[in-house]
Order: sequence, then structure tokens, then C-alpha cells
Amino acid sequence: MHVFLDIETIPQQGGLPAYIEEATNNFKAPNTLTKGQACEDLGLTGNDAKYTSKDDAIAMWTKRFAEEKAPEVAEAEWRKTSFSGAKGELVSIAWACEDDEVVSVQRHASFLDGELILSSEKEMLESFYAQVKKGLKGRKPLFVGQFIGGFDLPFIFHRSVILGVQPPFEIDFNGRHGKAFYDTQIAWAGFKGRMSQDNLCSALGIEGKPGDIDGSKVWDFVKEGKVDRVAEYNRDDVQKNREIYKRLNFIDSIRGIKKQAA
Repeated sequence: MHVFLDIETIPQQGGLPAYIEEATNNFKAPNTLTKGQACEDLGLTGNDAKYTSKDDAIAMWTKRFAEEKAPEVAEAEWRKTSFSGAKGELVSIAWACEDDEVVSVQRHASFLDGELILSSEKEMLESFYAQVKKGLKGRKPLFVGQFIGGFDLPFIFHRSVILGVQPPFEIDFNGRHGKAFYDTQIAWAGFKGRMSQDNLCSALGIEGKPGDIDGSKVWDFVKEGKVDRVAEYNRDDVQKNREIYKRLNFIDSIRGIKKQAA
């Protein structure tokens, strides 16, 4: 059974302080920093700037701005954990079995003394597995998605291992497109090609991403407690991917009704 799938992920919760500590203790100036810019930032002018070597200027800049700029550098690195199932976390999973309604499970947000609290990732994952298993009705899933073998499936598998949630069916992200899973990017661009889902929608005349949210903004929405909007965006991606799949395979429905010749 074809199961169209998309996930939304967030950085490692509770992990930011360690990144800030690391960035503060090992703060380095960017490679693009020039002596002139360092002196300007430090307020060095005239002979003070002239007789300060580049190495000394950059060393002074690093010492001066480590505490101020480390949190910014740390957050940028911490946000990257959302791309790794070893560190990042799932916040929403959306799917559709063949032509059925697109559904999703999500974590729920609350705040205690201004601090974000998210419901259990493990329970969300367990709910996903239970619902998909029920929808499969004893059949094996063929997961379909954009870059699904390179991101969605391995991320879900890695989180399952870490959280101790055994999948009720095989999650084969090491297999090949068309057999273990169906990757719409590969179907369009080939094994070494690249094509974002948004660009593919544009090429096929399918409505693209909404204006207010995309993958890079998911954490910004979540930290404000707007997980419902993230889940809605997640479901919309599944719907778009299903339309892409039908166009790629010249069908009107996933159950195999062929397009009638004009």
C-alpha cells in the first residue's frame, strides 16, 4: 500500500546551553573577518589600528566578542540538529494511505513560567505506528515522499531506536527507490539530481508552499506554541506530494485508475 509521508523536525530540546558553553569556550572569529573590520568593531583608529597586527586585532576581537556573539553562533549550530535523527526530534508526522484523507500526529505545546514544554515524542511516534498499521490492513507499506530515503525514513528509524519504539513494519531507507520506497525527487531528477518539492510543484503547476511557513521556520513556530500551524503545513506537504506522485505516474488516483486519453 502506498503511504505518503512527511515529517517536521526540531532541534534537540534542552541541548542549547551545551552549545552555548562550547561556543563560548572555543569561540573563533569568522574566516572572513579582516583586520580593518576587527579594528573598526573594536573602536581602534589612527595609530592604534595602524600598529596593531592582523593576528593581534583578530585575537582581541575574538576575546572581546566571545561572550556577546557566542549565543548567536551556538544557536545556529544547535538548530542544525533538527536535520539529524541522532540529536533532533520529531514534532509532527503526516501521512495518507493511498487516496485516503491526509492525517497527522503532533506534539502539543504548553508553557510553564514562560518555558516551552512539549508533550512526549515517544507517545507521538507510538500513535503514528498504531494508526498506520491499522490503515495498512495487513499489507506492506511503500512509503512515498520527497527525499524520503535520505531524510524522513532514516530520521523516523533513528528516533525509534533512541526512544525504544519498535516499528510494526520495516522501515527500509537503505533500499532502492521504486522498491523499498518511492522518492519523488529521484523519480523526477534521477539518483544524483536535486529538485525541491516547491520547485517541482512550480514546474507541474501545483500550488507551492504557503507564504508564512517553510521548513526553516518550523522551530520558530513551535517555540511560540504554534504546533497546530506546523501540523497543518505538514499535512499540506503530504497532499502536494501525492499530487506530484500522480502526475509523475500519469494516474488520477493512487489505486491505479489511468488517465483517459484526450
